[in-house]
Amino acid sequence: MSNFHRILGFAFMVQVITIAAQAQNKTAQLQPPPQNITIDGDLKEWGDSLRYYNADNKINFSLANDKDNLYMAVRINDYTEQARIINAGLTFSIDTRGKKKESFSVTYPLGGDKSLMRVGLKRAGDGGLTPEDQSELEQAKLTTLRQMKVKGFKDIEGDLITTSNTYGIKADFDFDKDGYLVYELAIPLKFFPAGDLAKNEWAFNFKINGISQPSHAGDGDGPSRQGSGGSFGEGRGGMSGGGRDMHGGGRRGGQHFNGGDQPGGMGELGKSLDFWEKFYLAK
Repeated sequence: MSNFHRILGFAFMVQVITIAAQAQNKTAQLQPPPQNITIDGDLKEWGDSLRYYNADNKINFSLANDKDNLYMAVRINDYTEQARIINAGLTFSIDTRGKKKESFSVTYPLGGDKSLMRVGLKRAGDGGLTPEDQSELEQAKLTTLRQMKVKGFKDIEGDLITTSNTYGIKADFDFDKDGYLVYELAIPLKFFPAGDLAKNEWAFNFKINGISQPSHAGDGDGPSRQGSGGSFGEGRGGMSGGGRDMHGGGRRGGQHFNGGDQPGGMGELGKSLDFWEKFYLAK
């Protein structure tokens, strides 16, 4: 082989490596979390605004990690999405190989609480919760809304834990002064494969679950309180009453029941919403 061909081959290899590096750089890298972060449904540590924005669903969110934990925060304005979170939970799923597969997930809250429907139906500018509503919400988080469903964590016994668990998984939500629902979550990195912490981009799925059951007959007061076995706690797609839960960037699923938007159905409350984002962890 001539020197010319050797030089040409070397130049080609350099170009391939450069293109690959540029492709990797298109995926953002997470930043360390704010100092002294507390999982309490309050964004005071995060600053004036959350770092990321999903334009398809108009949702602000943040992801961050330090050497010990992965942190997530999301701020929800839409009142039907707020009601779905309170009654059917938000499922945060992770694929440490970046394949958009729900390898690990946490769903919180579980149980549902129809008495809080009016608490969830807040719009930005409403001035937040009244003291009575705030007291009712705090009481519910100590009783009916204590459970979390976990999936894929082999070192956690069972799939149901509480907010006072000893594993270090923390979740909480609250309403800010503008009527937005603020949701925070922390998961220890020790539960993920050590080999995936640095070398792979991770895929993250945010899913606001649809309320999958109508109220009981004669109870015209919103969706019924559901047990931990309800489909909202599964954090996966499925068929229910002819609708289909659709995963992908910003698509809204149709997890309907009783015909969805037809008479007798829950309409928007019966739908799910989810989107995927990809990031490399902070070094």
